[in-house]
Amino acid sequence: MFKIILFFFLLFSSFSWAVDQPRMRFSFKSDNQRFELKPCDTLISDGKVYQDSIFDKKTNSYMRSTYTYSDRYHWGLYDNLTNEKLYTIKNDSLFIEHLSVEISNDGENLIFVDDYSGGYGFKFMPVVTFYERDHFIKRLVLNDFMDNMCAITYSVSHMYWCSNWGFTENGFFVSTNDFYRTETNLKGEIISRVSRKEIGPNDNLIRATIHRIGNNKYKVQVNLSIRGNLVNGETFVVESSDRKMRKIHGNFYGFLKSRNAKMAKGFYATVIINNAKIRKVDFPTPIYNSKDNCSYFSKIDIKVLN
Repeated sequence: MFKIILFFFLLFSSFSWAVDQPRMRFSFKSDNQRFELKPCDTLISDGKVYQDSIFDKKTNSYMRSTYTYSDRYHWGLYDNLTNEKLYTIKNDSLFIEHLSVEISNDGENLIFVDDYSGGYGFKFMPVVTFYERDHFIKRLVLNDFMDNMCAITYSVSHMYWCSNWGFTENGFFVSTNDFYRTETNLKGEIISRVSRKEIGPNDNLIRATIHRIGNNKYKVQVNLSIRGNLVNGETFVVESSDRKMRKIHGNFYGFLKSRNAKMAKGFYATVIINNAKIRKVDFPTPIYNSKDNCSYFSKIDIKVLN
């Protein structure tokens, strides 16, 4: 019996550990399958052990950490019709194997998207890099695509900030978790930034805790402000029909009295607020699970040099 229990424990604990491992990929192809980006040279690590010191505010002391550099790669763009290498990307600091790569159907443009980043997102974090053949053009940061870092979704050790991206007729687009679609040209210059039509310019998209406090009356606490001017932790009262709020709550069972009692205990929902009116979000949303201090990362001015 003990062995059976141990087996299932190891099975599920191993699975939860595995699902959030760094993503690695060593081949990227254009949509027409003609052009392929893959490693062409391996840069062997020097094998040295490096030391670093990190100051710990809690202990008022420095912690020492050691690390080594792993093997890096130069990447070649190949024409699969001729098996010819057309050019080489020698910027091994891109860590291309951890990124998503879009290759134009003529092989002339490469765009690297860091859609599965490690750690926490801050507004100057580099996320999209533009190349024309083997020439670096431009790098865009999170703040070029989204205003509020609270829109980021986190796993155990990684973050997701965008839902879709790809080439357009004359450029490139990225759709983000705050429901903006940003379009650029192939030089990385931003052309437009358009909201999903269901969210107006005066709407506030929030993740909230909601309590029924009376007939057709609800207290709303902002857990995460995704879009708009509301602030994390802010609390206010809205008037809305109980019937409408039951639709926002969803998945109700039992008599009407018990349903109202459940709403009085409080529930979580992603909703839109405009002029003290609340409405249901009628399209799929990410799991917004940032910490409540995520707004800090929208303001902090940490710049990363290209």
